Amino acid sequence: MTSAAWPSPTRSGSSVMSRMTHAVAATLTELSAMDADTLVRHLGVSPAGLTTLERNARLARHGRNRVAGADGPHWTVRLLRCLRGPFVGLLLGLDLVLALTANTAGAITVGVMVLVSVLLRFAQEYRSDLAAKRLRALVATTATVAKRGSRSPRRFADPLGSVTTELPVELLVPGDIVHLKAGDLVPADCRLLVATDLVVEQATLSGESLPVRKTVTTGRIAGNVLDSPVFCFLGSTVVGGSATAVVVGTGPATYLGSLAQRPSRADRDPDAGMRSVGWTLIRFTLVLAPIVLVVSGLTHGDWSEAALFAVSVAVGLTPEMLPVIVAANLARGAVELSRQQVIVKRLRAVHEFGQMDVLCVDKTGTLTDDRIVLADRTDERTLELAYLNSALQTGLRNPFDQAVIAAVEHPLILEAGWRLVDELPFDHDRRRMSVIVRDTEGRHLLVTKGAVEHDAAAGGTRVLGLWCKEIEAREIYQLSDEDGAELVGHLFFQDPPKESAGQAVRQLQALGVEIVVVTGDNEAVARKVCRDIGIPEATVHARATPARKAEIVRELQKAGHTVGFLGDGVNDAAALREADLAISVGAALPVARDTAEVILLRKDLTVLTRGVLAGRRTFANTMKYVKLTASSNFGNVLSVLAAAVFLPFLPMLPVQLLVQNLAYDIAQLAIPWDGVDREQVSSPRKWAGGDLARFMLLVGPLSSLFDIVLFAVMRDYGPAAFHSGWFIEGLLSQLLIVHVIRTQRRSMASRPVIVATVITAAVGLALPFTGLFGLVQLPAVYFGWLAAVILGYCALVQAVKTRYVRKFATWL
Repeated sequence: MTSAAWPSPTRSGSSVMSRMTHAVAATLTELSAMDADTLVRHLGVSPAGLTTLERNARLARHGRNRVAGADGPHWTVRLLRCLRGPFVGLLLGLDLVLALTANTAGAITVGVMVLVSVLLRFAQEYRSDLAAKRLRALVATTATVAKRGSRSPRRFADPLGSVTTELPVELLVPGDIVHLKAGDLVPADCRLLVATDLVVEQATLSGESLPVRKTVTTGRIAGNVLDSPVFCFLGSTVVGGSATAVVVGTGPATYLGSLAQRPSRADRDPDAGMRSVGWTLIRFTLVLAPIVLVVSGLTHGDWSEAALFAVSVAVGLTPEMLPVIVAANLARGAVELSRQQVIVKRLRAVHEFGQMDVLCVDKTGTLTDDRIVLADRTDERTLELAYLNSALQTGLRNPFDQAVIAAVEHPLILEAGWRLVDELPFDHDRRRMSVIVRDTEGRHLLVTKGAVEHDAAAGGTRVLGLWCKEIEAREIYQLSDEDGAELVGHLFFQDPPKESAGQAVRQLQALGVEIVVVTGDNEAVARKVCRDIGIPEATVHARATPARKAEIVRELQKAGHTVGFLGDGVNDAAALREADLAISVGAALPVARDTAEVILLRKDLTVLTRGVLAGRRTFANTMKYVKLTASSNFGNVLSVLAAAVFLPFLPMLPVQLLVQNLAYDIAQLAIPWDGVDREQVSSPRKWAGGDLARFMLLVGPLSSLFDIVLFAVMRDYGPAAFHSGWFIEGLLSQLLIVHVIRTQRRSMASRPVIVATVITAAVGLALPFTGLFGLVQLPAVYFGWLAAVILGYCALVQAVKTRYVRKFATWL
């Protein structure tokens, strides 16, 4: 992969941000400049909340607080989507021709094939949708809302005077007053009115791995709207403190909703590769069927019989079981992945897994545990004092505090009798907090923990300093008491990579899948994580906005890559929608899960490797069927043309041709359970109509050479015996040649394929003894010629395969 394929990490992503996202950001920027009184007048809000009549009126105007697309398309739409595709269209066209030519048996047969393939694909996708909906039900559905009652507070700073109720989140409207506390999901986009030590985790929106503090301020937003301290956004979580806020945006008018509504790229055709293969076969059919019609009509003079025979040839040339084979292959891949706790919502995603050559991943919660841990410290004294600061404070314990406490297995320092006397809370100006503690001997210490001037973030580690000094006992302590404290040491924190991340990255790279990290987090931290797990730094894009993430995906696609995207947040939704393969996790926000085609129910990233292998096996077996059947059928058509020229009768009756083709196709239903060569799963594979045409032209005519030999032997048998002889030879040669062509190596077929071959061959040999379909018994000498012809055919194909592989370095 050349460096030119990688997007620039600095290019702006604003060009792809949706108009809706710009509109939401503009509205929030306007509201940020308003003080509480102005905001009240603008929204028509009462501190006591809305009445039922007011809420109903606003609900009618703004609609429900629901992100677009959460329910997915109706089942009838999904069913119609399963009818799309060139093969299904070709078969429906042939089915119509068979019906118009009064070939009822053929029409029913082809119709059943289409029905089975469509229902199989629909059933698997419907089951996966049900599983995804069960995940959606785990999301909180109510919010604590102020409802205007008999006691109406005069100001927002006194929310206790209002009456509160639990209201379904879907019924929230702009102007609702909501109360937030630790553990709550923010139910809509809200402007803070009152906040007490409020800390919010919004990594799913911004990509920032650490929680952010929110405060009541007034001032127009200068940069990214997500960086504003006065807004809480739908999709974020309150991890500490409490607040009263007014809803300013719901549903599509929220920041999350604007991302969810971003349209998918219209010019991407997910089935383009398969369509190219389909059109290759259609072109062969459109050329050869009229030739058969003309040659048969001119040779035998019966144009109605020639027309029926030409239609039968068209059916024979088309691998009509392909939709069933494809659906069975994809369903088997989906079932295989479900055993690894992977939900495949769209069956075509199994193919995309196999074709993917670039996987974009978000860092936080994807490559890492989304959990801050203490990686190192200056010495044990630094850790002991840090423990005092983190464990004895009464305010919010942030992730750094939790990491310090978790790092101390036996807090012996508390056994010395240290007790909290007072504390100096954290604020954004000085970026530190202090505790004043006392031991049993009456000694007082001030212990301060906070940011350092020379942060080591450039090395990918977040650093806090620890200061300490003895201090006199007094009733009131002030911020100035921190002056003169001595630096004791440093604490080094990291968000560690998942245990499976490094192994998964190495496995994917070995399979030809490059990893690109696209994160909204700090660049130095992102690069440190990537170095630890073996991802080249050139493929790291930090501080990426949602629009930039989507643009990176599009740039990779324009460079010819099949791109997968693994993300779990709202800030990933636009990129997930652009990607060829959208992957999320069970714990992701609904907007990410609803956009995804694949959902990982466990955090082990090595399941991605299994998905890639399953996709490539599925693709390999599908192409195996296409090439086997198309080349074999092409050879049969050439044999038909030769026979039409030299024989005074049709070489096979139309019904016999259809039965032979159907018997062979039924045997190939075992193909999804066949093994594949190691080379076929070692690198991404894509549909290629040109490669199929070359294979058909070089391999197909080989069978015709031996058919003509048998024609010469059977010419004097008479029409009925000739039909029966070629019926058996054609069926057996197609069944047995599968075992020569099926892999590039010389390997044994799987048991299902062997069993299907034996049973179908036995049925084919028995049919002439039944008298069905105009078939008759054949003389014993015929079977000697049959064995010689088939053995010669298999030997020639093996020789051609060897030279083909040497010349083109590929086979199937």
